[in-house]
Amino acid sequence: MNATNDIRYTVGQVADIFQVTVRTLHHWEQAGLLQPAERSWSNYRLYSDADCQRIQHILIYRATGMALADIRVLLDGDSSGIDHLIKQRETLINQQQELADMIAAIDILMEDTVKKQPMTAHQIGEILRQANFAEYQQEAEDKYASSDDWKVSEERTKEWTANDWLSVRAQFADIDAKLVAAVREGIASDSSAAQKLVEEHRQVLSTFFPVTHAKHFILSRGYIKDERFREYYENQQEDLAQWLADAIAANSQANGVDPAACIWE
Repeated sequence: MNATNDIRYTVGQVADIFQVTVRTLHHWEQAGLLQPAERSWSNYRLYSDADCQRIQHILIYRATGMALADIRVLLDGDSSGIDHLIKQRETLINQQQELADMIAAIDILMEDTVKKQPMTAHQIGEILRQANFAEYQQEAEDKYASSDDWKVSEERTKEWTANDWLSVRAQFADIDAKLVAAVREGIASDSSAAQKLVEEHRQVLSTFFPVTHAKHFILSRGYIKDERFREYYENQQEDLAQWLADAIAANSQANGVDPAACIWE
């Protein structure tokens, strides 16, 4: 029990003070982020003023969008945490740009003519937030125009409107966010959880043409070999490109693909 005159707060009192749930406080404890100063004779959690100060810091860092694991490292480390804050600031700036891009996409959707007519490559690039989309589209056409998959993709997308492309962008944003979270949480690339994610990724890609496990594996090689793809994923999360390529490789092999003899089929 407390041998000093320091005030001790119950978990309910702390929850009321900081407007968080008791469940949140328990979750932080399980994550190793917050440990109550002591327990009562009845084994109830009791928090000290120092604990409350730590909670205040946690809430401030959480308000920046920082992951709990990063907050724990920051609070328990010897440094001022400036590197974490700089990195988080960069993340927030990127999010700010994404919001601006979303607003621009909404402006496009508000134009009746754009809503009702097929999109140009330039307009699709604006919707997808890919400034070089028209260039990539031409490059892909030069390489694959005679392939069946290219023809399928062209047939599926030729009548798409801004709403359709915005829906596709939302699907990619959703799976990308899940992949980023997997890397941050330390999920192994050969785990069942990773397998489930890359299957979802494969299904999103199949919006354009049927992506088999063999095709998925071949595409994934580009994520680490093509600087444009690598940059796309690395800008979202460090090591994401390699993690995704490894996860797809593991999933493809689990589904009968031989990496050494894989062909596009």
